[in-house]
Amino acid sequence: MTELLSLDYYNYYLLAAGIITLIAALIPNVLRKKWLTPPILYLLIGIIIAFAGREYTDFDVMLHASAIRRVSEFVVIIALTNAGLKIKEPFSWQTWKYSFRLLLITMPITIVGATFVGWWLVGLAPATAVLFGVLISPTDPVLASDLQTSRPSKRDSSKIRLGLTSEAGLNDGLAFPFTYFAIFLAAKGLDYSQWIGEWFLIEVLYKIVVGCVIGFLAGWVLYKLIFKITSKNHHSKISRGILSLALTLLPYGLTELLGGYGFIAVFIAACVFGNNVEKAKHMDSLHDFTEEIERIFVTFLFIMVGVYVSATIYELLDVMTIATALIVLFIIRPLGGWIALYRTDLSSFEKFALSFYGIRGVGSIFYLMYALGEATFPNSYELIHVTTVVIVLSVLIHGISVAILKKFN
Repeated sequence: MTELLSLDYYNYYLLAAGIITLIAALIPNVLRKKWLTPPILYLLIGIIIAFAGREYTDFDVMLHASAIRRVSEFVVIIALTNAGLKIKEPFSWQTWKYSFRLLLITMPITIVGATFVGWWLVGLAPATAVLFGVLISPTDPVLASDLQTSRPSKRDSSKIRLGLTSEAGLNDGLAFPFTYFAIFLAAKGLDYSQWIGEWFLIEVLYKIVVGCVIGFLAGWVLYKLIFKITSKNHHSKISRGILSLALTLLPYGLTELLGGYGFIAVFIAACVFGNNVEKAKHMDSLHDFTEEIERIFVTFLFIMVGVYVSATIYELLDVMTIATALIVLFIIRPLGGWIALYRTDLSSFEKFALSFYGIRGVGSIFYLMYALGEATFPNSYELIHVTTVVIVLSVLIHGISVAILKKFN
């Protein structure tokens, strides 16, 4: 007799994907005017799932590092496209004058400070401590979306929103050279004099330049192909999904093939492509599509984080681990931001917001998985634990408090 109930695991995966997609569609709208942000609820859903089926959800992150890396990588590049399309005047100094300070001053301070705290409190080995400092240094373009500037067609005079959007757009790519610094420490030894020249020429100069050049050219060429060569009557008929993915995947893939930083290329390509007020409505449709795709993968990723939190709750509740995360979130990043923005024309509240809301999230997950796949780091599980705590606390603290900030900004 033919079996009526199929036990093919593929069907279960399809069912899970459908449920996750539905959650991604409903929760952001349900919580639109609430004090909770969607990632908080996704974490709770993951924790509940883990408690309900603990025997099936206790997994080793290291065994799935490659899959986690690829999912988080895709989420980040989609978010970078989304952020780049929101930048109204990408070639104006007014757009970057605060974020450049955050990139050049706050980011290095955060790396150094978190490195020291990771080594001192958690006992991470030097290379691992440096990696910890690097991977929690970028402001996440995914979770920072609640504080990003408005969609392309809508004007936004908020210095806070613009500063956080432009900072998040670039520093996810700029964390790569420092990630390689940690990888070189782990793979080639603490005697940096043997490899510092190679690191600077290749990982800093070459890869950043390639990312910038390819990103600019890709954004410019795609804009010309879509809006200059094709007739105006056909602009509205071009699929926003196809175009959004092309704007994301073409610069990223080409830059990575040439050995550059694809994160930088994607963000710059989106900035260049969206730099036209007359086409703002078209940019809105691209932005809306990338945001929808981003939501689905963020839902999946943070449900998995919630599952992992439940499975390792006793390791995560270590006093030194929690203390390290709180110091990073409440002292190191805010202090670094305040130093960078000192003597600017920002109000005290604006300085506080730009300094405090260095949200950590998907970018940190990507860099963690990327580095662990490139070299062997001592204390890798301790690193995973403290990074998880930083991300979870950032989601909770920043997610809940952002509702207050929105009322003043």
